[in-house]
Amino acid sequence: EIHRFYSDDNVDTDAKLAFTSQTFLGWEDAFQGRFSQKWQALSSDKNWARPVLTELMNWGRACWTNRCTHLFGERKDQYRLRRHCLHLQVKIWYESPRTQVLVNRTNFPDRASILHRNNEGIARWLDQQHADRDSMRNRASQTTGQLTMDRFMGTTVTRRHQNLIFQGSLQEARRANLPDIEHTTGSDGDHSHGGTPPSEEPPD
Repeated sequence: EIHRFYSDDNVDTDAKLAFTSQTFLGWEDAFQGRFSQKWQALSSDKNWARPVLTELMNWGRACWTNRCTHLFGERKDQYRLRRHCLHLQVKIWYESPRTQVLVNRTNFPDRASILHRNNEGIARWLDQQHADRDSMRNRASQTTGQLTMDRFMGTTVTRRHQNLIFQGSLQEARRANLPDIEHTTGSDGDHSHGGTPPSEEPPD
């Protein structure tokens, strides 16, 4: 790209000299407002430095955005994908059989109130359900000789089988792909159930 710049006949000679001079001085200095004096030859405006600095800042941000997009994908798509996967996990907790969920769902809040939380809020709620479920499983596996309400969930083999099904469903939800917005009618992780984007933006 630099070779094209220097070989481009449409670029003024003074611009090439200014570019060369700034390269020797350092482009990091330019981003801090320390320009080569040769840039001044390109403009008769005394305030020439401000628009040049603005253009350099916009260029720098565009380079950084391109770098992050190349490495990690679009920021909003990553946010939407995580949100979609979290919504699927919430659906599993609310709709799977009690023999798989184990926890008492009568204490669950309205599902919509969970889905409208931000991603971290949904993740914290899911973590709490996992902790409660692990506690329930430990109670069901204890052999104290005392009959408990947990025993209705079946034998050890049955409970193990139900747990594998439940964990498999959660793993599928965590590996889900972002759906096509145009062909979905429910919440896609970026749009609400009413079809409008949520007020929350992906966090910095």
